[in-house]
Amino acid sequence: MPPNEPFHSIFRFLLAGLATWRLAFMLVRDDGPGDVFVRLRKRLGGRSIGKLLSCVRCVGVWVGLPLAFFVGGTWIELVLVWLALAGVAALIDEWTKPPFTWRELEDTRDELLRPDGDRPVD
Repeated sequence: MPPNEPFHSIFRFLLAGLATWRLAFMLVRDDGPGDVFVRLRKRLGGRSIGKLLSCVRCVGVWVGLPLAFFVGGTWIELVLVWLALAGVAALIDEWTKPPFTWRELEDTRDELLRPDGDRPVD
């Protein structure tokens, strides 16, 4: 094994992981140059493949498959790299989501809570 081989493999994996997330994100959430991704999503709309284009994590699985070959390895390593690339895309997608924000509920009445003024049943 050449001395730079481990570094080379790690670099290729990190590069493929970022590319997996970016491609999945573009297909699902970006407009794209000339709205190409918006038009693609609209065209595929109600079809089953159109439904797949609604989730970065789902698209990351399929985008990661060809990029696993970029990283290389034996067939079992390719399967593991493929799953790891999908995991990288899912993690980055989770990390880049906006933070949780509270929102006002339209109907603040909850069936499990007693409304104001109701007395408990003895």
